[in-house]
Amino acid sequence: MRKLLIILLLFINPVVLLAQGNFPSENELFTVDFLKGCESTQIKVTPSDTTGTIFICFDANLSDIGANNACFGDPVQTAEDYRFTYQEAGVYDILFLRQLSNTQIYDSISIEIIEPSTPFVALSTCDEALVLDVNAQQESFDLYTFDFGDGSPPQEYSINDFPFRYQYADPTQEYTLSAVGSFDASGNSNCNNNEFTKTFIPEDQTEEAASISRLEILTENSFEIDYTLNPNQIYQLQIKQNEDGDFQNITTFSESEGGTYTFQNRDLNTDFYCVRIISISNCNNQELLSNEVCTIRFSASVELEGSLLDWNHFSFQNSDIVKNGEVIFSGDAPYVDENILCGETNQYQVIASDESGVEVISLSKQLTAITGAPAIPINQIAINVLSDTELELTWDLPGGLEPDQFIIYKKRSLDDDFSRLDSTSVPSYVDEGIAFDERNYYYSVVYLNRCGESSRVTTTASNILLKLSQEESIINFDWNSYTGFDSLLQNYVIKKYDGNMNLLDEVNVGKEIIHSEDIAQSEDQLTFYQVEAYSESGLVATSNLVRFKIPSSFFVPTGFTPNTDGLNEEIKVVGKFISEVEFSVYNRWGTLIFRSNSIEEGWDGYLTNRPAPEGTYSYTVRVKDKYGEEYYKSGVFNLIR
Repeated sequence: MRKLLIILLLFINPVVLLAQGNFPSENELFTVDFLKGCESTQIKVTPSDTTGTIFICFDANLSDIGANNACFGDPVQTAEDYRFTYQEAGVYDILFLRQLSNTQIYDSISIEIIEPSTPFVALSTCDEALVLDVNAQQESFDLYTFDFGDGSPPQEYSINDFPFRYQYADPTQEYTLSAVGSFDASGNSNCNNNEFTKTFIPEDQTEEAASISRLEILTENSFEIDYTLNPNQIYQLQIKQNEDGDFQNITTFSESEGGTYTFQNRDLNTDFYCVRIISISNCNNQELLSNEVCTIRFSASVELEGSLLDWNHFSFQNSDIVKNGEVIFSGDAPYVDENILCGETNQYQVIASDESGVEVISLSKQLTAITGAPAIPINQIAINVLSDTELELTWDLPGGLEPDQFIIYKKRSLDDDFSRLDSTSVPSYVDEGIAFDERNYYYSVVYLNRCGESSRVTTTASNILLKLSQEESIINFDWNSYTGFDSLLQNYVIKKYDGNMNLLDEVNVGKEIIHSEDIAQSEDQLTFYQVEAYSESGLVATSNLVRFKIPSSFFVPTGFTPNTDGLNEEIKVVGKFISEVEFSVYNRWGTLIFRSNSIEEGWDGYLTNRPAPEGTYSYTVRVKDKYGEEYYKSGVFNLIR
C-alpha cells in the first residue's frame, strides 16, 4: 500500500454532478466512472478542475494521511495516467492531489472490486404460484434479468423486489429458468459467473426442513457436523453457547443437498454448543427448523479411586463410555472407572445419541492411572488337555486391560491351598506333569498391574476328566462339571473321531455331564472320544482324549448240511473287525482235516475226494484285528447229510 505525506487537506462544499456514470469524490475534486465492478475493471478519474499539477494514487491508505507522499509517483501527464485496471477483489481508496504553487489540496473516494458467487435463486411453490427469492445479504448484484423459460419476454428485478411470485401456465411441465445478475449504474457489469440456471417442474418445488445427522468433536477448539438440505432453499446455520444461550447466525447454505461444516475457535472444554439449521418459508413466513444437536463437554481426570469421567449427559438420550475402543459403561454421568492398572494409559471417549438418534462423538481423553488395584478378576479360563503329560491354559482378559504379567496357581485337590506355579507375559500357559488323563488338577490365574498389585483369585478351573464304561453294547460317558467359565458355561459337546482323528460325529448334550451311546451297529472298531466345554465368551475347554476299541466278534455255526441242496453247504467263521483268520477242523480222534486262512473260505464237508461222515467235529479259531490284537475260540459243530 503506497503512503502519502499530506500538507493541507481542504474540504469543499459538495456540488451535485449531473453527468450519468460520473460519481463524485468526497470533496468533489474529481469523479470516477464506476464505484464497483468485478476483477479487470478499469476505473477512470476525471478532475473537476485541471489547474495546477495533479497526482493520483489508485491504492492509498487513508490512515497514513500526513505521513508522506510516497503513494504518489510522477504527476499525471497523459490520459492513461487517469486510468487504472484492478485485477484482484478488494476495497480500494483512490487519493487525489492537486498542487497549486504552495498549496496542496487532497480528495479521495472508495471503490469495491468484487469476486461474486454465482447467483442462487430459491424456488418454492406456494398456492400454485412459484415464489422466487435470493439472499440479499449474500448476493453481490443489484439487478437480475429473468428468462422464465416459458416463452415470455425477459424481465428485470431489483435486489429489493425479492421475494416475488410468478405464475406458470402449466406448473406440471418442465422449464429452464435463467437469471443474469448485473450492477446498477454505479457498477461495471463485467462479471463472468453471474448467471443462475435451473431446469425444474414448478409443482415439485416444495419446502423442507434441513437435518443434521452427525456431530463429532475434532479438537479442543473445533467440531464438525454432517447435514442434509433441500437444494431449492436458502438456509442459515445457527449456533448457541450452552443451554441458556441465544442462537446466532454463522453462515448461509444454498444450492446444496448437504455436506460437512467445521466450527472453529470454540472452547469445547469449558462450554458446550448447540447447532441447528433454519429456513424461512416463502409460503407462510414460518420457520422451518432442523433438529438441534449439541456437543459433548467431556472432562476426564485421574483420581485415587480411578478415572473420573464427566459430561453433559442431560443433552442426550443415551451415552456410552468407550475405553480403548470398547464400550465399558452406558448411562448418565459421572462415571468412575475403577478397573485400571497402576501406570497404565487408557483412552476414553463418549459416544452419545440424542432424542432424534443423531450420534455425537466427543474428543478422546488420555489418562495414566496413578493407583488402583485390579478390580475385575480373571474368571474365564479354558483348560485343554493336550496329552497325559501336557495341558494348556488360556484365559480372557477383563475388557480394555493389557497387563504386563500373569501368575498361574495350581493345587492337586480342592481342599489344598493354591501354590504359585509360574508366571507369563501372555494369556496362555502350558503345564507339564503326569496323569492329566487320569486325575483332576486345579488352576487359577491372576494379573499384576504396573505397581505390582494383583487381582483376586476367584475362579478355580479343573481339567475335564472324561471316563468311559461299557455295559454290553452301551458305552457310558461321564465327566466332572467344568468350573473355569464361572456362570458363563454354555454347553458341552461330545466329539467322536476315527483312528485317523477324522471327526465322525458330535453331540450337543447341553449342560449334562453324562451320556450313553449304543455301539451295536457301529462300523468303526477304533474310535476316540473327547468332551468340549463352551463359554458364552467364546472360549473352549477340552477333556482328555479317550481311546475305545470294539473287540473283534466272531462265531462258528453249530452245524451245516453239505447235501447239495444249495443251502448251508459250507461251514466257516462269521465275524466282524477281522483282519486275519485261522480256522481249523478236527475229526473225533483229533486229527486235523481242514484249515483255512481266509474269512471267505470254509469247509465243504469233504475229506480229500470223498464226503466226510456225519457226526460231531471240533474246531479252533484264531483271529487278529487290524490293530494286531488276537482272539481265540474253540468248539464243536455237527455235520448232517
